[in-house]
Amino acid sequence: MKNENLIRRMNNYERIIKEILDAFSKLEFHIVIESTIHKKIIPVNMADENDKLLLENIYTIVNNFAVQYNKTPITFDLYKSLVNPPKPKSFRNNEVDVFADKIIPSFFQKNKDNLKIITSFERLSLNGYPDEVIFDKYGRVTYLEIKTTSRRDVGSPRDFFFSPLKNSKKKIKDDGHHLLLCLDTFEQKEKEFIITGWCLIDLFNIKVSMKPEFNTDNLELYKKENILLEVNLAEEGRER
Repeated sequence: MKNENLIRRMNNYERIIKEILDAFSKLEFHIVIESTIHKKIIPVNMADENDKLLLENIYTIVNNFAVQYNKTPITFDLYKSLVNPPKPKSFRNNEVDVFADKIIPSFFQKNKDNLKIITSFERLSLNGYPDEVIFDKYGRVTYLEIKTTSRRDVGSPRDFFFSPLKNSKKKIKDDGHHLLLCLDTFEQKEKEFIITGWCLIDLFNIKVSMKPEFNTDNLELYKKENILLEVNLAEEGRER
């Protein structure tokens, strides 16, 4: 009798778990945010003049950062001087990600006089999604996540992930755009990275799956139809 009860319970759990996983497989990211954070993701409208200005301003900020660190490598010493980690042992793409997260807002300050719409570009100090918040003169909010990769064409489930925990709920206070900045990196020497290009992704329709967190991989993130802006500094250099 006990075995029969156990079998029934296991069958029931299998059915429930399958239903849950099926329900949260390849789900649009905006549905996840709206269901868990109760804030709406507003998709970027490429026909909207204000969105065009926003993208132009983001281009100015990000491309200035990318060009500088295409010419000047991001070294382990530079990372340690900025981040001041407790006991840094390694220096990989993850650490370049942290470096970019901390320093890109300073490029807003450097280019402030040339920006038509962005009034504030702030790093969000709590861990978790998203990394930055951008405000424009029309009172609109844009959230920005920063990622680095050396291989966009190689994917793993945790290339992008979102856990609807307290930090994310504290960070996402308004409806707004949700964008992802991908920085392409190349390790030209050991512990010495340069930025070779970048792209900006609209996260509105990115498909995520729960395993048991919502995530996606590079192959989904960097599909051509998702890219809003893209620069390849190597190709630009050859053209010049």
